[in-house]
Amino acid sequence: MIPDDLKIASLRIAPVVGAPMAGVTDEPMREMIRQFGTELLFTEMILAASLVHAHKKTQKMALCAQTDRPVGVQIEGTDPDVMAQAAKIIEESGQVDLIDINMGCPVSKIVKSGGGAALMKDPEKAEKIVQRVVEAVHLPVGVKFRLGWDGDSLNYLDFGKRMQQAGVSFVTLHARTRQQFYAGHADWNAFEKLKKVLTIPVIANGDIRTSAQAKKVLSETGVDAVMIGRGLLGKPWALAECRTGLKNGVFNKMDDISQVVLDHFHKMEKYYGHKAVFIARKHIGWYSSGMTGASAFRDRVNQITQTAELLSLIRDFFGRQT
Repeated sequence: MIPDDLKIASLRIAPVVGAPMAGVTDEPMREMIRQFGTELLFTEMILAASLVHAHKKTQKMALCAQTDRPVGVQIEGTDPDVMAQAAKIIEESGQVDLIDINMGCPVSKIVKSGGGAALMKDPEKAEKIVQRVVEAVHLPVGVKFRLGWDGDSLNYLDFGKRMQQAGVSFVTLHARTRQQFYAGHADWNAFEKLKKVLTIPVIANGDIRTSAQAKKVLSETGVDAVMIGRGLLGKPWALAECRTGLKNGVFNKMDDISQVVLDHFHKMEKYYGHKAVFIARKHIGWYSSGMTGASAFRDRVNQITQTAELLSLIRDFFGRQT
C-alpha cells in the first residue's frame, strides 16, 4: 500500500522526501525544488562543532527562509554535548521543522574523526548523541544511517532499534554499507526488515529516482516514505514528478530547460555572488547530462570565469535542446 502522507510528530507531508546532500542542497537548490512542489527538504550536512563555534559559513548554511518549509537541518558530530548545543541553536532560529543526525556519511574525513557511518561501529556512543539531542530540543529528531560498516557487519536492525529507544521520531536508511559508498545496488529488502522491527516512521533511501521505483518500494516494503538524492541532480522537479506519479497523475515537464538553468544560476548568484560562476559548474553539468554536445559544452563551462559569458553559453546550448 502506498501511504497518502508521511506523519512525523505534527507534520503531515508527502511520502517523497529530498535527501540532504553536501555541496548540493544549499538554499538556491532548495528554492529551485520548491518551485515545483512543497516536499520535505533537508539542508546540506552541518558540522555541529562549526555551528557552535559560530563559523559564519556554517551559520549561513543552517539558516532557512520562512518560505523554505517544511525543512530539516542535518547535523554531524561525535560529541553528544556539542551536538545538543547545535540542535538547540537550530531550534531557536524558529524556522526549522526537523533535526536529522548524520550517521551514514561515508566520506573519509568524516569517518576518520569517528563521525558519520563510523558511529555504526560504536552504537553506544550513537545512542548517547541521540539521547542528548532529543533532550535538548522539542523538534522531532531523526537519524540517517546505513546497513552497516561493511558486508560482514550489517547491524542496521539493532542500530535502528537503539535509535528508536533513544527517542528519535523517525529514521532514514540508506540501504548500502559504508564500504560500498554509492557503488553497487541498494538492498531494498532491508527496508521491509527494518520497518518490521520499528514502530516509528522509516524513510527508504538508495537507488530511488522515479515514481515507478518509489511505488515499488512503498508498496512492497511498507516504509512510510522514500528519499530521493542523486535523482535530483539536474532535475529539481524530480520530487514533484515522483509525487504526481504516485497518484497516477501526469507531470507536465517544462519545455524550456534553459529558463530553469538560468533561474537556478541567478539564485546562486544572489546567494554566492561572483563565486556562483564556479559553483554553478557542477549543476550546469548535471542539467546537460545526456544532451547532444554535452561533453564539449561542459568543457567550455569549466573554462568560463565571467557571468555574462556563462549566461550566453547557457542560453545558446539549452536553447538548442528544446
